[in-house]
Amino acid sequence: MKRILYIVYSLSVIGGAGLMWSCDKEKQLPLDKDVKKEIAPIDLGEEDQGEDVSTIRDYMYTKVFMTADAVDMGGSAMDLASGKVYRGTNMHNYAHAIDFLYMDYGNGTKGNIVLPASRELSVNILGEDVQYGWRHKNEGVLYRLDMVSSRDMEWFNSANSAERISILVDSMIHVLSTDPTHKKDRYRNIKTNEIYVFKSLTRGISSLIHVNQQINAGDGSQCRLEVKSDTSRLQAVTPISGGLINANGNYYADKMEITFQNLSSTHEEYYIDFKKKKFYTQSELQAEDYANINFILGRRSSNGELYLFTPTSAPGKTNYNSSTLSAHLTSLQNAGHFLTWKSRLLSTHSSYNTKNNNFENTRLNNTSIYQFYASILNNGWASHYTVNTDARDLVGRVYSVSNRPDSPAYNQLEGRTDLFFAVFKFVEYDSGTGRVVIDVKSYNSLD
Repeated sequence: MKRILYIVYSLSVIGGAGLMWSCDKEKQLPLDKDVKKEIAPIDLGEEDQGEDVSTIRDYMYTKVFMTADAVDMGGSAMDLASGKVYRGTNMHNYAHAIDFLYMDYGNGTKGNIVLPASRELSVNILGEDVQYGWRHKNEGVLYRLDMVSSRDMEWFNSANSAERISILVDSMIHVLSTDPTHKKDRYRNIKTNEIYVFKSLTRGISSLIHVNQQINAGDGSQCRLEVKSDTSRLQAVTPISGGLINANGNYYADKMEITFQNLSSTHEEYYIDFKKKKFYTQSELQAEDYANINFILGRRSSNGELYLFTPTSAPGKTNYNSSTLSAHLTSLQNAGHFLTWKSRLLSTHSSYNTKNNNFENTRLNNTSIYQFYASILNNGWASHYTVNTDARDLVGRVYSVSNRPDSPAYNQLEGRTDLFFAVFKFVEYDSGTGRVVIDVKSYNSLD
């Protein structure tokens, strides 16, 4: 449901106005009685045309263009204390001063406003470097108000002092935080005439951001913003030198550590969701988790081997030789709870390592992962692939998993939101403790 924020003013109150917020037209949410939420009545005067940026004021005010295209390496970023904008790879030199980013991912989510600490950035090279390579990330909370009305613009225009900006930000967060789904680290599909509410947890900044205009521009997009920030409580962050961690980007990966708990049991298995980078025992799985499980890692004490297979793999269930698990997986598959995931061992494929076409040299962003995946797997494919291997031979092996459809459309990545690819490498295994460490590079299905 769309969320619209309203202010109800009692103009008869002398010296201040009673204030209530509403998250839709029908319902008003009272504020906490212990929190002072009073601001003076709005005097609009003549029709507002936006503030003059040259006016002397006790808060930061600016109008900026945020761009994201090939020239800008996929995005730009802003310091909400100074109003300064950083573009492209130059952003990496000012991580300590950046509060939010504007990025474009070349598909249906064009125009993203995102916090540096978001875990949903690695869909292009610039975002990958921010997510995995920045040595410091300023933290904050961010809310979006869409379908902004003239009354909503009244309170935005009334934010004409540092104190008033801070009060407005705190009041809006007070109401919007009652619904946890409203707070996000990344907002997609930025549109003209939206308002964003930001409060820094690192630098003490409170900001109101109005989207004056959002347009597509060539192979990217741009966004014109009007920004007001209370910087009276600004906390300095020490600049961090040294650039990116692993600056070439080749070794960025999500790390998953799985430990088998009962090495004496006949069978033990973990259900893996490479999209969310999570894994579960059968008892830990909730009903909503099953549809996202794309791989199973099992251990049999009878022969000391690990088994890797997709949930719908008939050979996998047979070779693992657990009648209880096989029956359970079959019933879930018949009920439609599992997608048909496909897997393959890559490190023994003839195309692997040709011209450095390997796991290490594949960057952790959608385009790179797709290209790596396609270059190896388009030549021959097994609908289900099962590997049962002794643990001593496991470390160093690279596997894949995908829901790739068997159609020519597989090669058309642009605009597809239903495809998922993951490549993963076993980097450690201790048969004595049951500890397994896996590096994962996966297509960002959250985009």
